[in-house]
Order: sequence, then structure tokens, then C-alpha cells
Amino acid sequence: MTMRTASLVIALLAALCAGPAWAEEDNDPWEGFNRAMFSFNDGLDRWVLEPVAKGYDFITPTPLEHCFSNFFQNLRVPINGVNGLLQGKPVNAASDLGRFTVNTTLGLAGFLDPATYFGLVRHDEDFGQTLGVWGVPNGPYLVIPLMGPSTVRDTGGVVVDSMMTPGWYYLDAAVTVGSRVFDTINARALVLEDVQNARNAALDFYSFVRNGYLQRRRALLLDEKDATREIDDSLYFPDEQPQR
Repeated sequence: MTMRTASLVIALLAALCAGPAWAEEDNDPWEGFNRAMFSFNDGLDRWVLEPVAKGYDFITPTPLEHCFSNFFQNLRVPINGVNGLLQGKPVNAASDLGRFTVNTTLGLAGFLDPATYFGLVRHDEDFGQTLGVWGVPNGPYLVIPLMGPSTVRDTGGVVVDSMMTPGWYYLDAAVTVGSRVFDTINARALVLEDVQNARNAALDFYSFVRNGYLQRRRALLLDEKDATREIDDSLYFPDEQPQR
């Protein structure tokens, strides 16, 4: 997935996998605005994205959905590598370069993931984390229309990561936007049941998503890999999960 593709989906799964809630009420001074934007995004998901994803899921074989997910994730690997270097992690960056090379060649442009079987693990790095490593405060929690959960720092990171995406410079805008829409639908189709279970389980869906997102971001910044391994595996290595 691209940087902000299906961020609501990621936050939901993070909350499911994180365990006990990590309360962050003090980081949410704009709660009134955020709840309004969350309601808008959630309504858009319920009435537009989810029905489209269900139709797409009905006609698309699950293994093919996984291949598409691998492809879009592979496109993001170079940005992971650059951010790894900026965070002082040259070994991780070298691993990302190797992963991108293997999956782009042997993995048929990234639709397959042989790099994982060669021990080249995926690193989830972005410029929001880079800013955190450099000491920039997280800032208040912020829900962005259409994009979902974020913080002030992570929002700035999204802008920089987008500038590092080569497609914005040489692909037609319609192609770029269309690919992101397709990526979002494909990602949503892979987690239809998980999102519905999250909605059913949450007493306060807004707080559930907020706490899950902030906990996952904190774990990523601190490189607490075990804290997000389950969500990472389910989203990015679905071939190893039970098939629906």
C-alpha cells in the first residue's frame, strides 16, 4: 500500500492487534473536529468503499488480491529505504534495497514476494518516523478527511514521502490517482471481516481507532517490531495467512 492508502483499515487492525488500549486523550485537543471528520470518513467507508470492496472481492480471487497488495507494497520499499538511511539504519536500508531488487525481478514486478523467503524482511519506515527520530514532537492527533488518522508530525511526513514517490513526476495524474483508488479498494477487500468485527466490538469506535493508530505509531518509532508483527503479517504477507 502507499503511504496513506486505507489508513482507517490499518488503524482498525492495529487496535485489534495491540492488546490493552493505550489511552492518548491528552494528545487529542481537537477532538470535536476530529470526531466530525471521523464520522465523515466512516460514513464514506460504510456507504461507498465497503460496498465497492465487497463487489470487487466477489469477482476477484483472493490470491490475486494478495498479488496486487504485494505489488503496491513493493512500490513503497524505496521510500522505506531512504527513511531508514535518514534514521541512521543503513543495514535496514540495504535490506530494503535487496528486497526491492529481488521482488521486482524474481517477483515479477513485485506481484510475488520471494524476498521474504530469502530473509529480506520488510521495514516499515516513513518520514513521520524520521521526524520523530530527529526529535520532532508528535503533536496533536488529527483526523484528515479521506485520509484518516494522523498527527501533526505524521501529516508533514506524508507530504515529504509523497514528494519522494517517483510516479507523481512521470505518470499522468489520472493514472496515479486511479492506481491509488484501486490500491485502496483492494486493501479494503482483504480486511472486510476484520473491520466489521472491530466495529461490532468497539464501545466507542472513534477512541478505538485513535488509540490503535497512536499505539502502532509509537511502536514503529521505537522499533517494537513484535508489537506490530501480527498486523504487518496480515496486511503485507497475506499468503502466509489462512485463506478465506
